[in-house]
Amino acid sequence: MEGYAADSIQAAPDVIVRWYPMRIFHSSVKRQEKLNELLANDAHVERTYIPLRLIDAEEKTYVPALVNYIFLRTSLKHLRKIKADKAKYNNLRYVMAIGLDEKLNPFTKIAYVPEKQMEDFMRVIDNGNEQVVLLENLGFACRPGETVRITNGLFEGVEGILKSIKKHLCVVIPIKGVMAVAITNVPRKYLQKV
Repeated sequence: MEGYAADSIQAAPDVIVRWYPMRIFHSSVKRQEKLNELLANDAHVERTYIPLRLIDAEEKTYVPALVNYIFLRTSLKHLRKIKADKAKYNNLRYVMAIGLDEKLNPFTKIAYVPEKQMEDFMRVIDNGNEQVVLLENLGFACRPGETVRITNGLFEGVEGILKSIKKHLCVVIPIKGVMAVAITNVPRKYLQKV
């Protein structure tokens, strides 16, 4: 499972609609809400998404899990137009994917999250379940591992990387360079290798 995918800035398929993580420079909850409101009124942004975490189960109170990130579902062509509007979107920054190509040449590209991975990530993080934890150590969370699908229970159909955290089997969904979420204590009998 990839933590992100990426398009070359020069040779991008500009019109394909994808999920793009965007960093909010000098962010605050207020700035994040304002940006979300602006982007929600943009006809070319199909959806903006701010990952939330539950802080009070009785009151059903949520706060942003990451105050400095927002996800946009749009095309790269439109994303560039958004970034060009400095008056409204001066604080938005691309999340870049850094890696090596087939010839081991270094590259830097605009990162995006594959559709299925983003769907699973949103489903898991928005659930507010005590079985779900945010992982601080992205180096560990994004390390390659066995890709599995959960076959039963609340998270049936979710795909992620199998990890052992404190001797418990977990399914981790990483968004490389941004955040990772883990479903803890998944019974081995509910895991299928992908």
